[in-house]
Amino acid sequence: MTHADLHALLAASGLAPRVALVIGSGLAPVVAELDVAARAGMDELFGLRVPGVAGHAREVVVGRFAGVPILVYLGRYHLYQGLTAAEVAAPIRALEGTPVRYLVLTNAAGGLDPAFAVGDLMLIRDHLYLPGLAGQSPLIPPRGAEVDFIPMRDAYAPELRELAHSAARAVGVSFREGVYAMVAGPSYETAAELRFLRAIGADAVGMSTVPEVVMARAIALDVLAISTITNRAVADEPATPSHEEVVREGARAAERLSAVLGALLPRLGGE
Repeated sequence: MTHADLHALLAASGLAPRVALVIGSGLAPVVAELDVAARAGMDELFGLRVPGVAGHAREVVVGRFAGVPILVYLGRYHLYQGLTAAEVAAPIRALEGTPVRYLVLTNAAGGLDPAFAVGDLMLIRDHLYLPGLAGQSPLIPPRGAEVDFIPMRDAYAPELRELAHSAARAVGVSFREGVYAMVAGPSYETAAELRFLRAIGADAVGMSTVPEVVMARAIALDVLAISTITNRAVADEPATPSHEEVVREGARAAERLSAVLGALLPRLGGE
């Protein structure tokens, strides 16, 4: 995909959204009330022909949500589909040069913190990017190209988290906050891995989001990220996670998340 492709989609919509939203597993109902102005398939725009994942439609939609112009990625790409981190983050890289200034990411995650319950919403305040520590960064350029070194302190804008808390209170919803650990998947974690992740400070674990955050910071977007806790990931509990459970519980939480976004987006992207 070239930047021109996304610019053409925005031009066709007649809108200039300041907010982009990425919808995670099972969370498509969050934007059921989206007033669509233009849409296109992500695979066609990006040229990434990979198998689909249940709960991920992979479509780019430009429209209005809660009256606010917004660009929505319905679905995302993952490392476990055989893609590089740069390919996973390509939809975010394409936002450079558009009117978008804020990136709101949603995902489904397992709750490592024993105090978390299925259905809780967690604002990500920091992350552990395990694939990145092993060399899978979306910022690694083609051989011979210049390298950008991007600071990641406060990658998740504190002021956006405060706005999110305020918006949630306005609609009777509460957020937890925590550290999100990203693993590559597609296998779920062993009990030993869950203990390790908890010991190094993670509160939730998932298989997405962080490459997008890294790319967003590289192109100077402010980031807010929200995890829906769709399963417990506590080492000493016998539960066995499944993708079907993740999608189901994500859909159940979608109504509350939609209400929060409806209160939040006018504060970010109002005209």
